[in-house]
Amino acid sequence: MIAMCRQGDPAGYRLVYDRYSGPLLRTALRMLGRLEEAEDAVQETFLKLFRGIKGFRSGARFSTYLFQILVNTCIDAIRRRKPANTPAAYTPEVESLTAPSGHELRHSLAEAVASLPGQMRASFVLFAIEEFTQAEIAGMLGISEGAVKTHVFRARRKLRAWLAACPDGGTS
Repeated sequence: MIAMCRQGDPAGYRLVYDRYSGPLLRTALRMLGRLEEAEDAVQETFLKLFRGIKGFRSGARFSTYLFQILVNTCIDAIRRRKPANTPAAYTPEVESLTAPSGHELRHSLAEAVASLPGQMRASFVLFAIEEFTQAEIAGMLGISEGAVKTHVFRARRKLRAWLAACPDGGTS
């Protein structure tokens, strides 16, 4: 698949798109909180992949490389937002792609995750939801593993506090 992409074969890119577009969209939506922005970030990710596939080092995990492009694209999108729009607002689209549990809990969790600062949100989403290792996340974000651990720990603490502040522990 990667060799096909490096040779410019459209079928290789189609395989990559079919395999990764769903997980990339879910991650982008969790990071950005808005479907339109998430779709734009995924599209930009594939464009960057198309332009830079020759920079992919054989031996590295392709999914890590692709998610690194996505995370950087999402962080750039967050930075471009106007200050009044900095925390991503909860939208129904976030709910439709999140874990299937109670409606109110999903709403509360989506709001809480959207309220986390950029790298903390990225670290938490990639670790707790997408199940990347801390080493992989450190490579994606260009930070140390210790920083990833700190971001995940602080994100969990903030999310617990957020949910504890919600009536009925975030279920109403």
